[in-house]
Amino acid sequence: MKGYLTSKQIEYVFYHLNLSIDINDEIKKFFVFNTKDDFIVNNSGKIIFKLSDKKIDFPKIFQIDNIPILFPLSSEEKFYSIVNNNLVFYHDILKSCFYLLSGYQEYNSKNLDSFGRFTFKNSVQDKLGIVDKPIVNYYFKIIETAFKEFLKFQNIELKKKTLFYNFAFFLTHDIDNVDYYTFNRLLYKIKETLGLVKTYYSFYTNIKHVLKTSLELLKLCKKQNPAWNFNYLREIEKRNNFRSAFYFLQKDKKHHDSNYHYSEKRINSLFQYLIKEECEIGLHGTVASVVNENRLIQILDNLNANLPKKVSGIRQHRLLYKLPQTTLNHEKVGLSYDTSLSFAEREGFRNSFCLPFKLYDFESDRMIQVWEIPLNVMDVTLFHYRHLNNSEALESVKYLIHEIKKFKGVFTLLWHNDFFDEDRFPGIKSFYEALLSYIYSEKPVNELGYEIIDKCLEN
Repeated sequence: MKGYLTSKQIEYVFYHLNLSIDINDEIKKFFVFNTKDDFIVNNSGKIIFKLSDKKIDFPKIFQIDNIPILFPLSSEEKFYSIVNNNLVFYHDILKSCFYLLSGYQEYNSKNLDSFGRFTFKNSVQDKLGIVDKPIVNYYFKIIETAFKEFLKFQNIELKKKTLFYNFAFFLTHDIDNVDYYTFNRLLYKIKETLGLVKTYYSFYTNIKHVLKTSLELLKLCKKQNPAWNFNYLREIEKRNNFRSAFYFLQKDKKHHDSNYHYSEKRINSLFQYLIKEECEIGLHGTVASVVNENRLIQILDNLNANLPKKVSGIRQHRLLYKLPQTTLNHEKVGLSYDTSLSFAEREGFRNSFCLPFKLYDFESDRMIQVWEIPLNVMDVTLFHYRHLNNSEALESVKYLIHEIKKFKGVFTLLWHNDFFDEDRFPGIKSFYEALLSYIYSEKPVNELGYEIIDKCLEN
């Protein structure tokens, strides 16, 4: 990211800082964005943000109080100080915020996995070891502390703002499948047994799966269906006074999307049940909808046609996301928010922020008008990609919540309705129940996606 931040990019950073403190005109009048050292000597009573025109250079990055300086301007080991009655930021903290928050590192990236996703191993979060910390929130806290120190000499009070008491918990479910025993499953299990595809089970467990699936498919009535477990999900949630959001996936591309249609009678009945339970229904974008605006319009219209009110939010299937095309399509079709942004391979903070934010259109040099609710933890991440045991997974979640509580942010959890395979993940059901109980004990404000966005708009 070479060159100085543009005025719109600077405004973008302050737009997000304004979620935490009131950046009014009385404060803005002190702002100076400067590239010359002699300005500090010749002026007084200013807030001076020194700017960098350099691109990110990893060997030159260093840390102050365990916070990385992405765009250092000197060897100064302080973020700021008061000099000649000026508040001087020694390094380009605004560009650091913009780089992480805007998604710049993903823009036109060629470092993609087999699904076409930007990979954690190629991210600045991995290279600097900062995926577990919402670094932009730390930057904002540094700016807030510096402003307070400066403004007390101006007899101006800096007003704090918060979206949530303590922190918010956003519980979500992606509904990829509603049928567990299918012919496709049977064929795949046979391939696993024969060693034709990768398997995570023993030979005898695969034989058991083949027999069980075959028997269930032969039944004419009273079929078991572990994927249709919505009463169970709600029972566990209500035990902890939680509501949740369910993102439904349209049947589209074989073996990539779902095995159901929105118009099915049972799906419509499920919609009615979840609405009665005061849950949220959102769109789970198909593989094609990631870059195809017309396909996105089609599946969104199909879902809205089967609901009493239009959906507000989306999560893309498999966390597929192409910046900026995906979010521009979300903007065009009128969605309020997306909650896809997490690394599939690693829990944490993909954009180094624990509050809702907006991405950036670098070609048009403007902020995109769709909110992103960061996704912190996905079940598949913990147990499939990371191979954590139950104790390690819980400790990871606890650490992230500890970080989020520092800034009264949002903790978003994704748990699939069909992620309860005791053969592959022993104790997974008990783990999920214990996880929700732990989160409840931390006293969050339970919010749905559209409620979170309403609070952002009120702010």
